[in-house]
Amino acid sequence: MLSVWNKVNRKLQQALKTKEDAPYPKLVLTSKDVSDGPPGFPCLFINSLGEPTDGSDFQSNQCYIVSTIELQTFSAESPTGSQTEARQIMDAAGDVMVSMGYQPIAGPFQDNRGYFRTIARFRRPVGSGDEL
Repeated sequence: MLSVWNKVNRKLQQALKTKEDAPYPKLVLTSKDVSDGPPGFPCLFINSLGEPTDGSDFQSNQCYIVSTIELQTFSAESPTGSQTEARQIMDAAGDVMVSMGYQPIAGPFQDNRGYFRTIARFRRPVGSGDEL
């Protein structure tokens, strides 16, 4: 089965956190449930909303999938964090998603609680030989 989930995680981590010129070396990346809040700040939550088969050949081999990824960025309450920081992280993550061929389909929009949060969703068809 086709799956790009791990590749998306790896590319986001490299671009935002681990590369020598990464803009957010202290960014916490997670794919674990954040409904009770993120594990640390600042944080990027990466959630796959599915990779259903959208095309197959006559032998029922999977030809391509449609990958949908939801990103949520978190910044701490004032004075250490800000909505601006959450949005800047989302903008940087969104640029990485677009560089992999994803298109924004929802957001970014803010949803503040005891911290600042920005949410966006991205979608892309991925063929069996495609590179991200």
